[in-house]
Amino acid sequence: MNSRLSAAASRASDATTVPVTLSEPSLTGLALIRIFVGFLWFQQLSWKMPPTFQGAHIYLVKEAMYTILPGYSYIVQHVFLPNFIPLLATVWAAELIVALSLIFGIFTRFGALLSVLLAVQLYIGLAFAPGEWYWTYGMLILLGLIMAAIPTGRRLGFDQFLAPRLQAVANRSRIARVLSWLA
Repeated sequence: MNSRLSAAASRASDATTVPVTLSEPSLTGLALIRIFVGFLWFQQLSWKMPPTFQGAHIYLVKEAMYTILPGYSYIVQHVFLPNFIPLLATVWAAELIVALSLIFGIFTRFGALLSVLLAVQLYIGLAFAPGEWYWTYGMLILLGLIMAAIPTGRRLGFDQFLAPRLQAVANRSRIARVLSWLA
């Protein structure tokens, strides 16, 4: 009886170690989702345009009022709001980098990780503000994590050309090794 149980457990553990390979249509579907999410980030740039970034000011004030993280309100009020223009210039540039990275599939994992960072900040500050949909920010976090885990830029993106070239020199260059993972 014990030998049958151990044999069944052995087969079960062997079955869980089989890697999952995504089909070409699945990878293409994920690439199309990546492009769509990139366009979402790009579209969100339009209501907070430089040089004043005025559309974003009310949201930063909301972050100070409705944050879910203790102490974050103090940071928003005493660091972010007094430095609104440089902060928003940085955020706007980061969102543009995310959008371009995801749309064109260039260093997609970097863009995806940056999108996670931006979405976490939005979740902390705005998830429970009146009129906000908290699941939107959670969805952005999950989509970014998926795109960071699966190299979606290697289909319908520049990463499909960059990644093999970087991997070819990765054993000689630490920078190429890091860049090959980000591509």
